[in-house]
Amino acid sequence: MRDEALIHFHYGRHISAGLHLLHEGGAAPELLSEAAPWLDPKHPGRCVVGFCGAHPQAVSDITNAPPRGWENWGFWEWDNWFGRINGVFLVDLRALKVKQYPLYSCGPVTVPCDLSGLPGRLVAVEDWLKA
Repeated sequence: MRDEALIHFHYGRHISAGLHLLHEGGAAPELLSEAAPWLDPKHPGRCVVGFCGAHPQAVSDITNAPPRGWENWGFWEWDNWFGRINGVFLVDLRALKVKQYPLYSCGPVTVPCDLSGLPGRLVAVEDWLKA
């Protein structure tokens, strides 16, 4: 198995371009956890920039965002989109969860990833005053 991965960030239906990790695919969850302070909680495209800033050596290439309908894809579609790699990782910025479509799997797996370091996760002052 190649040690590659593809990472996409999404907020609802808005999805980023993909980050292709050529050599550290198995470490994608740890790299995401470390990059959390540089990610933008509501802007998938800015997360790509933040991840690249946190781990410039890990990113081999940037790929296009997947076509419409990606949110209903299963393993087969992701595999056809990018090929046989360690997996495609989808970072859900709304739910703060990371799903992996691993190699030789029938469905996605939620992988442990600490995204609590994302900036801007605090409650807005107006909401806090209403409580």
